[in-house]
Amino acid sequence: EILVTIDFNEAIFGCQKDISYTQKRPCKACEATGAKNGQKETCPHCGGSGQVGVRQGFMSIVQTCPHCYGTGEMIKEKCPECGGKAYEEEKVSISVQIPEGVDNGNRVRIASKGHEGKYGKGDLYVRIKVREDEHFVRHGNDVYIEVPVFFTQAMLGESVEIPTLRGTTTLKLPIGAKDKAQFAFEGEGVKNIRSGQIGRLIAQISVATPSSLNDEQRELLSKLQKSFGIKSGEIKSEEGFFESAFEKIKGWFS
Repeated sequence: EILVTIDFNEAIFGCQKDISYTQKRPCKACEATGAKNGQKETCPHCGGSGQVGVRQGFMSIVQTCPHCYGTGEMIKEKCPECGGKAYEEEKVSISVQIPEGVDNGNRVRIASKGHEGKYGKGDLYVRIKVREDEHFVRHGNDVYIEVPVFFTQAMLGESVEIPTLRGTTTLKLPIGAKDKAQFAFEGEGVKNIRSGQIGRLIAQISVATPSSLNDEQRELLSKLQKSFGIKSGEIKSEEGFFESAFEKIKGWFS
C-alpha cells in the first residue's frame, strides 16, 4: 500500500498518476531461501522437527522451535545477493487511473502490482489523500461553498452568479434573505464512486454590511428605515417578542 496525494479537482473528476514504489521479488540466486546456493542445514536445536520440548516442573510442553521458526532448517551461510532476506527489491514505475469521485482515505486496488511471492504477485493498494480547495468544501457527495452577498442584494432578492464544480449557475435570492441561509442545487455535487449518483451543491450566503457610510448613504438608509415605520432607537419585532419582554420585566418590580 502506498499513499498518493491529489488535488481537489483531480478527486472530483478523476486523473492519471505516475507513481514509483519498491517491489519485492524472490531472490533468484538462492531460490528465495536466503541461503547461499539455496543450501540449508538441519536445525541442530530441534533436529529438523521444527519443535522443541520445554520442561516446566513435572510438565513437558512442546512448542515451535524459536531458532528455525518451525521450518526444521537453518541458514548456514547467507546468500551474498540478498543478504539472507530471500528477496530482492526493485524500483517500479507505473501509471495509475484514479477514478472520478474518490475521497480522503479511499483505496484503489491495482491487481498483480504488489510484491511477488512463491505463488504469484499480490495487489497494490493506492490510498488517496485529497488536498483542500480554497472555495469548495466536500461532505460525502455534497459540496459546500460560501457566497458573499451585499446586504442590499439580500434585501432586494437579487440573482447572483455563483461558481459550481462544472461551471456557473444562478442563485436567485428571496427578498430579505438571511445571513447563513443555504440553497441546494441538485446534480451539482460529486459523483458517487459506487452508485454513480451525483450529489448537491450547497450555497451558503454570507451577508456583508458596510463598515462606514457617507452622508448621502446615511440619508438614504435613514429614509428607508422610516419607510418601514421604524423609529430611531426603537426595536421593531413583528412577533412582538421584545414588547412582551418589556412588559414582563416591568412586572418583576411591581
